[in-house]
Amino acid sequence: MSDKISAPNVYLYAFQLYNDSKGSNNPLWKHCDKILANFTNEAVTPDLVFPQKSHSYREDLLPTVVLRFNSNPPVEGFAQPLQIQDSYAFCLNIGCPEDGTADNVDVDLIQQFNPNRALLISGDDNFLGQTLLITAWLPENSPDNLDSLKPLADKCRNALFQGDSPPVFYRSSKLFGSPIFEYGAISDIANYRHLLVWLLADKQTDKDFNTCQEEILDLLFHRNKIIKAFQDSRQIYHELDREYRTIEKNMEILQQQFSRGTVLTPPQLQEFQEQLKQLFSKAVTYTRLLRKLEDYDNTIAIHLNNYIDILSKICDILGIDKEELSILNNFSRKTARYMRSQIAGDLGYFRHGTNLIDQAIASIRGIVEIEQARSDRTNQIELRKSELGEKNRDDRLQSTVQAIGVGLAAGGIAASSGTDEVFQTVQNYKIPVLMQLHPFLFSFALSFAIALLAASITWWRTKPKNN
Repeated sequence: MSDKISAPNVYLYAFQLYNDSKGSNNPLWKHCDKILANFTNEAVTPDLVFPQKSHSYREDLLPTVVLRFNSNPPVEGFAQPLQIQDSYAFCLNIGCPEDGTADNVDVDLIQQFNPNRALLISGDDNFLGQTLLITAWLPENSPDNLDSLKPLADKCRNALFQGDSPPVFYRSSKLFGSPIFEYGAISDIANYRHLLVWLLADKQTDKDFNTCQEEILDLLFHRNKIIKAFQDSRQIYHELDREYRTIEKNMEILQQQFSRGTVLTPPQLQEFQEQLKQLFSKAVTYTRLLRKLEDYDNTIAIHLNNYIDILSKICDILGIDKEELSILNNFSRKTARYMRSQIAGDLGYFRHGTNLIDQAIASIRGIVEIEQARSDRTNQIELRKSELGEKNRDDRLQSTVQAIGVGLAAGGIAASSGTDEVFQTVQNYKIPVLMQLHPFLFSFALSFAIALLAASITWWRTKPKNN
């Protein structure tokens, strides 16, 4: 197969969310001017006109900038900045005209269209991605067999990337009647680059391409939106995976702590309460990540529907069947659906994490409540004992005071009223031991005895019962 091609062209389709960078400050326009600086003195940023309020799907921000170069063979092109929904788009074409001045040129001519890797944009988080399209006419009487043309398509790819790591071959088919080769594997989504090499073999192909330029741009816009959503979902996947592993590890530690079966000390109880606070915080973070993953799935679903609608529109415009757009259909039928199934699997797996967190929170809360109740019960018992002890002491003191008072009163009454008669009786009966006592000592002893007896009886009757 010959390495000769005719009228090679390169198209760059790049997209970026505008978010907080509306207007001329958006990074995409800086990338555009940087690319154009390699070819011409023209720049798009100074002349951009942004609508105050946009109610349409698409807005042209600048009349097409025609690019002309002094080169041999002649090179020309155009730059077109656009606003599509919530994003900016930039379409750039650089290549040779189809006037016969660039017939049967070497494939290496494509290198001139990407000096200093200018067409390979590395954007920020709002950069949606880019698609590069190489078109070239095949020499007359060239075979249109896909396998035999693949080496030529590979050389076109290698010439554009000039020794850098080019995207790998993905699949091939025919589009509008001419062979097209797609490069870029979804399996390496983090470093994904999308390239199409379209080897034109039919005049009708060129005509259909020009007829559907806007639809193809819209198609690539929604495609890059889907790719970007899936790329972002992989970042959320890794964050969720880390959180899930942390939750599992914490659950193992909790199970070990629960299996000890010992009464928790106040410091251990405080530690469990701190773990409960951390789990509540972890639950909020985990739920937020799950919601983000669901949002990316919804984003893919919305743009996938738009992508399918645009494919139907192209078929209606050209009066063709969808099967003739198989290379474009493949993305909606297989690639995008694989992405959605991947996210669905992730959601199904990581939702178990919320159950683990709920179980951990419920377990810790139950343990804390049980231990708190046990502690409160113990404290209440101790407090009750203390209160009863104080009450018993008060009752004993009251009983003692009452007994002493009764005893003193009884002794006083006895001393003042009955001791003389008793002493007289002792003398009458001539009791030897008692007759030896002085009347005062006899009276005091008798009063003391009566007081002691009265106090003892009173204390016995009024003493507090044991609780």
